[in-house]
Amino acid sequence: MNRRLLFFILINTFSINSFSNIIADSTKITNSPDITKFWSFETVTKLIFNQISLTNWAKGGESSLSGKSDLIFEAKYKKENISFENDINLDFGLMGFKGDNDKIKVQKTEDKIDLSSVFGYEAYKNWYVTTVFNFKTQFANGFKYPDDSTLISDFFSPAYFTLSFGFDYKPSKKFSLFMSPAAGKLILVLNQELADKGAYGVIPAEYDTLGIKIKKGKKRKAEFGINIICKAKDEIFKNITGETKLVLYNNYLDDNLNNRWNIDIDWETKFELKVNKHISTNLYFHSIYDHNVPIPEYEIIDDKKTKISEGPKLQIKESFGLGFTFRF
Repeated sequence: MNRRLLFFILINTFSINSFSNIIADSTKITNSPDITKFWSFETVTKLIFNQISLTNWAKGGESSLSGKSDLIFEAKYKKENISFENDINLDFGLMGFKGDNDKIKVQKTEDKIDLSSVFGYEAYKNWYVTTVFNFKTQFANGFKYPDDSTLISDFFSPAYFTLSFGFDYKPSKKFSLFMSPAAGKLILVLNQELADKGAYGVIPAEYDTLGIKIKKGKKRKAEFGINIICKAKDEIFKNITGETKLVLYNNYLDDNLNNRWNIDIDWETKFELKVNKHISTNLYFHSIYDHNVPIPEYEIIDDKKTKISEGPKLQIKESFGLGFTFRF
């Protein structure tokens, strides 16, 4: 985990020093008849902090400090009917608080590696024949907090590769709707412990009557289906920007016939209120529904937290904090 976290920090540091130089250099040569004049680059680095302090607070609770770092890099090419857009989105966040015996505990609150490439050819006004590639995974181990010994995710466990062919409707820079009837998805779970459990939809390990493993769990699962991506971004009010991205996926070939009409949902929405050029407040919502990811349900029985059921549920994340933004 330390090496991956170091890798993330180095990327952020590199982005501030290096990408700005790239843009400056490319600006100098745009006066010459070179293809670089059709490219545009943008790098955005954000540091967002949340803090709670409690002293003699009768209602209970713990003081905590959390923060996350976002790196967004965009490289876009546009010439006549051809467009080529590349995005890198890296997030990592931690929260520190006092646990039992006043020990400081640290747990992960945000962890994302999201890479995408979109190649399109404008066949008709605002309509593009488009190929979309997307890759998602995370940097570090994830645990079933407050239990920090039960692993639920790892680097490339899961990892999602999606390749889609379809049509993209882009009436303006503020809105796009991509529709693909032919989208392949590959799910990887390279951690054998998680693969044996059948995590994220892969086939679990097989055991004999004595509980001895006789066949390892599969580390990959292939899917084929429909992919829909809707994106919108606009200034809602002065200095208030809203951005949303909705991804819907349906697997035609699910082994369980009852699951073939289940739709995976991944919906992110961000609001940014700018205080000045570098300081802003940020509100973030993220909702996920994946039929292959069971969520446990607990009840307190005999003063113990006991799992009573498990199944797919809507996952929701919300965060609000003060952010420092550096844009190149």
